[in-house]
Amino acid sequence: MAPSPARGEDGTWLLDLDVDMSELEGKAFTCDDKCGLCCLCQAEVLPHELPFFKKNHPDRIVMKNEPHRHAALALKNGEGPCSFLSSGRRCQIYAQRPHYCRQFPFHMYVGTRVQVELDLSCRGVWYGGREDALVIGGQMVSEHAEVLRRTLQQSLAVHREFEMNCAEAGIARAPEALRRTMEQHLPDLMDPLYLAHVLDLSAEEEEMESLPTMSSLPTYDRRELEASARETGLESLSAEDVYSAPVYCDPAGIWNVLLARDGKVEWTVMDDDGKVSPVRSIDPRKVQLLQPEGLGREVFIDYLRILNRRDSMLGYAYFLVDDYGYEDPLANTYYGAMAAAALDLLWRSSLIAHMRGGKLDREGMIEGIISFDMDRLDAPTIGAFI
Repeated sequence: MAPSPARGEDGTWLLDLDVDMSELEGKAFTCDDKCGLCCLCQAEVLPHELPFFKKNHPDRIVMKNEPHRHAALALKNGEGPCSFLSSGRRCQIYAQRPHYCRQFPFHMYVGTRVQVELDLSCRGVWYGGREDALVIGGQMVSEHAEVLRRTLQQSLAVHREFEMNCAEAGIARAPEALRRTMEQHLPDLMDPLYLAHVLDLSAEEEEMESLPTMSSLPTYDRRELEASARETGLESLSAEDVYSAPVYCDPAGIWNVLLARDGKVEWTVMDDDGKVSPVRSIDPRKVQLLQPEGLGREVFIDYLRILNRRDSMLGYAYFLVDDYGYEDPLANTYYGAMAAAALDLLWRSSLIAHMRGGKLDREGMIEGIISFDMDRLDAPTIGAFI
């Protein structure tokens, strides 16, 4: 595939940098004043930004050791939202906010190329707005072109080694072939029975030459299927504590924290000071596994199409292959990862619908994706987010 250059600030094209920004095409956004989800992410302070904070706000920076040694903005109570978040969810240092705050909801992923992805947990990207995502994405690539070039060189070396290992193990498959096959079956992924069948086939030693058809589905016990989906969903909600658990920002701007513990989903809300208050404990067995309906079907398929095109999703499958010691076919791992993501999304969306008393129509599916995508982007991968 020929490089897709990004336009620099001076109007020229960065012809030597392979960039894909297709996820941004046709998208505009405006920050939702009620949301503030980005303020729950502890922002790293880059070296050139550090002098400003040392001089003006020395008590608002902390040093972190993971994933590397770096400075970061302090959080309220050490674990809540950013300490610069004021009443009305306004940033006290908006004009001087760090690069990581400015970049949200964009993610620049470096694999075998640079790909700019959108964090769809951001409410502002769903309903249009004043900011052209493609223009802003191009500006970000231009501003960080040198870092991206260096990182891309390192990432290409890692991917060459990965491809060599796959070839030696006899499990190599062209990524575009995997994506084309998956694209043809995206509507089938709405059916939990189909997902269960794909997951079963992906776990076998024999390589999947293609995905199954709907007409070839075996019989599944619905209760066992729902139990499997529930187990997958609860695993994705597991965390060390409430401050590490997934957060769903609802339409009213309430930060809902969902933590799987002792077979239950503990539902709490966090306020702007970082204090948490319990709402109730949800019995996951009472969460009915729903399927998208009406326009919700289009939202679901469109999101899976985005996942199928994301290099970070492919990089996640690569990570799994490497983690398993190159014993499982790449095709099985990728198809299984996509099916698992679809099943996890269905259960997470069903949980949100259960909490809100809704269904998986267009609004219900959007809320499900808002609760899910940030966690999806946090999955381990071969490659790097810049």
